Amino acid sequence: MTAVMSGTMSTVRTTHPAMARLLPMLSALLLVMVSPLLTGCLERSTSVGDRYSGTIVVTTTPDNPNGQPRIDLPESMMSQVSLTDFRADADNSTEVVPSSPSTPDSTPATPTEDSDSPGADDRITRVGTRVSFADLTSGQLSQLGDIVADAFDDTTVTIDLTANRSDEVVRFRGSADLTELVAGRDQVQMTITFDGPVTATNGQQSGDSSVTWSPESGKPADFTADATYADPATAAVSSWSWFVALLCLVVVGIIVWIAYRNRDRAPRPGRPTTAGTPTGSATKGTPSTTGTTSGAAKGSAPGSRTP
Repeated sequence: MTAVMSGTMSTVRTTHPAMARLLPMLSALLLVMVSPLLTGCLERSTSVGDRYSGTIVVTTTPDNPNGQPRIDLPESMMSQVSLTDFRADADNSTEVVPSSPSTPDSTPATPTEDSDSPGADDRITRVGTRVSFADLTSGQLSQLGDIVADAFDDTTVTIDLTANRSDEVVRFRGSADLTELVAGRDQVQMTITFDGPVTATNGQQSGDSSVTWSPESGKPADFTADATYADPATAAVSSWSWFVALLCLVVVGIIVWIAYRNRDRAPRPGRPTTAGTPTGSATKGTPSTTGTTSGAAKGSAPGSRTP
């Protein structure tokens, strides 16, 4: 009696060590490529916001025993703030020349023919400093107010400037204690330009988005202005959010495509590799014995007897 033994061996899934190491490396490489863009997004969202530009002019008469107002500008603000000497004559014509604090390496301005003429200095009625600034944040604007207040030596002059946003409205508020300035001699004039139209102010509106204040010396003063326009930071964050979301989808899609392309295509354990192959089961590489008994029965001769 011949017994025919048939069965299936368990199939062991093949692995690709090289591909297994390649996927984490590709994922890390994609993250490194994306990180500068995310950093740029964060930098942009924190740097874009409400900005303020304008001028502040502090002047006095030439006979002021304390001299003309001088501003000590910190180096951190020199890229956004410039200083010029200010002079005005009896005809209300003004002349500005580079101020030494803001241009230490510059050569003195060449005197004009009018300034060299006899009696030119006698016609000068006001001297001081013009402060021109651009793209200042609310914090920098507040700092600039303190710096300008210190231009009048031996006084307790204070200038407090603040700007805050409430939804679509930027509210500028300021106060100045000018009680120690001499009326008719000392003078402060300030112009602020917003990024949108001014809807309310207690100053003199000199344009759709600019307001000028000329407070009276010897008295306290208040500055108010409201400007209505969309928040630039919100618009920037929205556009960058869509960009980052799209970029993340692309990165995830690439990783999924790489993983799918390099997937293991080997047959699963117990699944027939070809049509007609008996299905068997095996555990830990043990050959399946399914069909052994039936094979032996089929191999028995007809009419045989069991001893």
